[in-house]
Amino acid sequence: MSIPNMAPGRIDGARHVTTEYSEDQCWDLLRSETTGRFGFVRDGRVMILPVNYLVHNKAIYFRTSPDGIISDAVPHQQSSFQVDDARPARSEGWSVLASGPSSRVMEPELLTDLWGQIMPEPWGGGARNLFIRIDAATLTGRGVHLG
Repeated sequence: MSIPNMAPGRIDGARHVTTEYSEDQCWDLLRSETTGRFGFVRDGRVMILPVNYLVHNKAIYFRTSPDGIISDAVPHQQSSFQVDDARPARSEGWSVLASGPSSRVMEPELLTDLWGQIMPEPWGGGARNLFIRIDAATLTGRGVHLG
């Protein structure tokens, strides 16, 4: 799958098409970015926080502080992860939403694999050495582009 062409230049929205992406296309789009948003409920309130992430073996992983707001909320049976790209000048963009359980990564072999992956450093300060896994029980995506 190729990423939609989103060169500058606004086009009339009436000529745009909405596309639903397959699961494979969603994984390709997830792999194309490095920053997304992790969503979960904490104390009855929806929390959505930006994280740097990587995709490995059809799961989403990111690092966080072992004693922060995210680590306090995980494991969580219902969490979500969202990534997108938008070109407002063209009224075009795409979005992928993964939903499912999140958990702390504790398996030594998996941790070795993850530490060996190239991924951006987390933006937050302090030690970010706890890996969180999101298992995408549901994966959906859609895009709007010039038809």
